[in-house]
Amino acid sequence: MIEVLTVAVSDLVVDTENPRLPEPNKGQRDAQQTLANNQQAKLVALAKDIIAHGLNPSELPIAMRMDDNQYVFLEGNRRLTALRALENPDLLRDAVSASVLKQFRTLSKEYEANPIESVMCLVVDDREEARHWIELRHTGENKGAGIVGWGSSESSRFRSRHGRKAEIYTQALDFLEEQGAVGAEQRRKVPVTSLRRLLGTPAVRARLGVDVDDGTLMLAADPKRVARALKHVVDDLTEQRINTAAIYTQELRKKYADSLPRGIAVKATLPPDKRIPATAAEKAAVKPAGARRTTARPRDKLIPRDCTLHISVGRIKQMESELRRLSLQNHTNAVSVLLRVFLELSADHYIHRFKLTGVNENSRLREKFRVVVRDLQARKKLTPQQAKPVNRACQKDSFLAPSIDLMHQYVHNQHVFPVGGDLRAHWDNLQPFVMAIWAP
Repeated sequence: MIEVLTVAVSDLVVDTENPRLPEPNKGQRDAQQTLANNQQAKLVALAKDIIAHGLNPSELPIAMRMDDNQYVFLEGNRRLTALRALENPDLLRDAVSASVLKQFRTLSKEYEANPIESVMCLVVDDREEARHWIELRHTGENKGAGIVGWGSSESSRFRSRHGRKAEIYTQALDFLEEQGAVGAEQRRKVPVTSLRRLLGTPAVRARLGVDVDDGTLMLAADPKRVARALKHVVDDLTEQRINTAAIYTQELRKKYADSLPRGIAVKATLPPDKRIPATAAEKAAVKPAGARRTTARPRDKLIPRDCTLHISVGRIKQMESELRRLSLQNHTNAVSVLLRVFLELSADHYIHRFKLTGVNENSRLREKFRVVVRDLQARKKLTPQQAKPVNRACQKDSFLAPSIDLMHQYVHNQHVFPVGGDLRAHWDNLQPFVMAIWAP
């Protein structure tokens, strides 16, 4: 029977038999990483759209019931992978490019402010009930029975009838980000009102090598030089070398334009009919001569060298020492089990030290974590942001790292194989928590 149900995101799992996967049935993490590796920038675009607009209500995902109250996403695995990556960007580590991982880490901070906790799904009892609809969705027009896509004329008409151009300052920032001159972190710091004022002043635009034509930012000179000039202005704003008072009036903005260094100011070299829309400019940034791209190797030890723990208890101190020495590649099982024990004994020590109530040595680990993290926050030893991975680890396992359930499986389930990258992610997420426990 097919029905529409609202399902908690934590109860959803990726279909390990998805046709996008070259090899089926290799586990959730492998499936999600393979999808991410295949999609790369497309997954970033999907994540941005989800943050801006939510999940597309006109295309309900198709989910199949499982015996353990979970649901397999037969249709919509890209969306689910994007949600998982927004919940925990480290899921993508070693699966996507450094640029994609960096973008997901930035997007994750936005997503945390308004996460998606449930999804409306078309729920089926078995794959056969979904087969026809999935095939129709992904195999073209099917003589008109499937989706008939728009051509360029239809697309153009839709945009002109419904679309609106971005503001000039947004076009400028998009251009700088595309050129690699401004990253997402700096972009968030830009005081947009001030940038809007500056780019709305003809005298400023003339010194930056840009102009405006029918709401479109146009480049009047070499894109590389324009990017450098715009970057200088953005740096002035984000580094507070100028403030609102310094550019509040038209005259002050003209004065600012005149003060731009000779090597920064750009003179228009392109006639009006040859100018390029900023959105259409090809990437102009170049690497310095002889520059070589290097990729740092992931550390092979669980606890990084720069992590200082003030452990005074003999056996727990020995465990810390072993976790600093054992190779994640060569001793993955040993590290996974030892980490689980180390975390519980650390929590036990803290509970005993501060005589916390409500739990004892026989309590479940998630209950101990919850009591400890609450006390650390009350003592101002842990920020709400640092507490989030701990609270998430205490929730029902939704294939996110770190997870108490997953660490428990490392000890008790012979079919769960720990991975060095996952263990590194466990530690990196929980490190502030552990350091706070052992703070002097």
